[in-house]
Amino acid sequence: MPHKFLVSLLALLVLVTTNSFAIEKHFCGDQLVDTSVFAELEKCPGCLGAEEAPSEPDCCKDVVDVLEGQDITTVKKMDDLEQDQQVFLIAFGHTFFSLFQPVSRRLDNLLHYDPPSITFDLQSNYQVYLI
Repeated sequence: MPHKFLVSLLALLVLVTTNSFAIEKHFCGDQLVDTSVFAELEKCPGCLGAEEAPSEPDCCKDVVDVLEGQDITTVKKMDDLEQDQQVFLIAFGHTFFSLFQPVSRRLDNLLHYDPPSITFDLQSNYQVYLI
C-alpha cells in the first residue's frame, strides 16, 4: 500500500513541475475582485460596460501571473554517470529486485527421511511394558 501512494505522489510531482499555470487576477482600483486559475474571471460591473461607470477611467486592470514549468526533462544515460555511480546503481538495482524473487524452499529432502536405527530395546531399558 505505501508503494502505491509513493508512486502516485511522485507521478503527481512530475506532472505539476512540468506543466505551466496561469493565475489571473482582476483588480477594480486597488481592490482584488476575483482570482482564477482555470475558470473565467468575474469582473466588476464598471468594467462590463454597465450603467454604473467607475469614477475613474481605466481603474480596472487584469493581472496574469504565469508559473512556468520545466520545458525539458533531463534523462541521464548510463554513460553519463561516473564509474562509482554506475557500480552503486547496478548493485542497488540487483539487490532491490532480488527482494521480489520467490524463495524456493527445499522440502524434497524430508520426503525420503529414514529414522535412525535403534540399537537397544527401549521398553526393557526403561522397564515400561504394555499390559
